[in-house]
Amino acid sequence: MFGVKFNSICDFVIFEPINLVVEQTRKIPLFIIVAVCLFMLFPGGSDLSCQPVDSLMKQAEQWKNRHLLQGLTVDAYLDVYYVGNIGGTIPTSHTYEFQSNSPYINQIRVNMLDLDIQYENRWARATADIRIGDQPQLLAGNTTAEWINYVHELSLGFRIYKGLWFDCGYLESLVGVESTRPVDNLLSTCTVGSYYEPSTLLGAALSFTTPDKMWEFIGWAGNPFSVPFGRNHHVMFGFDIICNPTDDLTVSYHTALGNTAPQGASFNRDYFFNNLFARWNPAPRWNLIAQADLAFKRTESKVSDSVKGGLMVSGLIGGKFWFHPKFSLALRGEMFYDPENILIGGSYTGQTNQFMIFGCSAGIEFKPFSDGYIRAQYNWLTTGDPGVKPFNEVVYPDGSYWADHSRQNFVITMGIRF
Repeated sequence: MFGVKFNSICDFVIFEPINLVVEQTRKIPLFIIVAVCLFMLFPGGSDLSCQPVDSLMKQAEQWKNRHLLQGLTVDAYLDVYYVGNIGGTIPTSHTYEFQSNSPYINQIRVNMLDLDIQYENRWARATADIRIGDQPQLLAGNTTAEWINYVHELSLGFRIYKGLWFDCGYLESLVGVESTRPVDNLLSTCTVGSYYEPSTLLGAALSFTTPDKMWEFIGWAGNPFSVPFGRNHHVMFGFDIICNPTDDLTVSYHTALGNTAPQGASFNRDYFFNNLFARWNPAPRWNLIAQADLAFKRTESKVSDSVKGGLMVSGLIGGKFWFHPKFSLALRGEMFYDPENILIGGSYTGQTNQFMIFGCSAGIEFKPFSDGYIRAQYNWLTTGDPGVKPFNEVVYPDGSYWADHSRQNFVITMGIRF
């Protein structure tokens, strides 16, 4: 099906549009959410005190297999987080810039409660992915379509021939090696490049998978919803090529192109976005990822001869090593270069024509059982130029604090899926 990834989308500093809806999530006591999840896991009142957690998770899977329709799968995922700023003073209500998940500081909050429902038989398939929490609200903050705040994917597909499918609806894109769900990533928070990638599409896709599952080809058309593209009524086009030469290696190329100007605007804004990434597991304890993005923009006025262009380049490289069956270390480096501000825009002070962000992250993960994790992560980002200060900006009247050209923080996350 057309749909795996994200990656990442919100405007830099989103205040009122997010806060109005996220406040609703804040009102839900965390213990109620956990209790509901435990009830879903153990509906028969299983004895929690005498069974290993992995055994209980297997019982939950067996219960789903016995009670759900054949071809129907229902999965849930819950992630909570705490973000602390290192250095400087930031109001609690502040939303971190370039943060595609875990956006709020100095609070224990629900990052995501995700319910994924999928059905597939020989001739048809359907997906419904419903999300609440800070992350889906943050990523939907650049659109007035209220349903996007909760629906991450809603699609219906039909099989045309062997390996050939047609899917339509609200689809998740395949762009990017990092997912919108922290559980699927090496580290919980995404890179700045992932923050700007197209992540969802309102349209249709035609996909073909070869009989040996080595190649998958997808062509799509529709309206993307993401930071660089926002919400407009122009149709964009793209294609995806995924290659799996072995079970331990995946190489993917994705592209999107079209006019992203708002409907009725006096200009055309054409983007050509390219994404290439690879996942490789060279040994049982190693997971490696690498990615590069290249985007071009061309803006042409309909009332004058003015034409403005630009490009953006981003990249990341990362790895995770399991030094113990329950413990792993992860490292990641990243770079984001937008010299003409085609994606950055004018959303920060100290704007320059040579905008660059680079940095690194490190984290440790503990898995008490196969479907749960506890992570601690350190992040460092900088522009490398003291005159360009996109981090920790003053927002009146929430507080008074200094803008800076670099940022350090730590993130603690806990997650479970069942």
